[in-house]
Amino acid sequence: MPARQEPGWRTIAPRVLASTVGTYGLCYAWICAAVRLLPMDAVDANILATCLAFILFVAVILRAFAVRSVTRIWGELLVGTALPFALMLGVAR
Repeated sequence: MPARQEPGWRTIAPRVLASTVGTYGLCYAWICAAVRLLPMDAVDANILATCLAFILFVAVILRAFAVRSVTRIWGELLVGTALPFALMLGVAR
């Protein structure tokens, strides 16, 4: 039975980067989309979207370290960040 290799910085660093910078961008994109799409005052929509973004932030951080492949988490972050911008562009027209 081969010895199990301990994860090095090359496997941990992209996950830390995804869980900090990537998650911030994802949450900010969803906050912007929610403020624009929610049928309430902008201040109330901003407060609600920010509160919900904290839940999303924690979920994505946990997902970044639970996924086996680093490319998968980065793909999910890119799609998850592009989706609210597509929603906002669709509403703007």
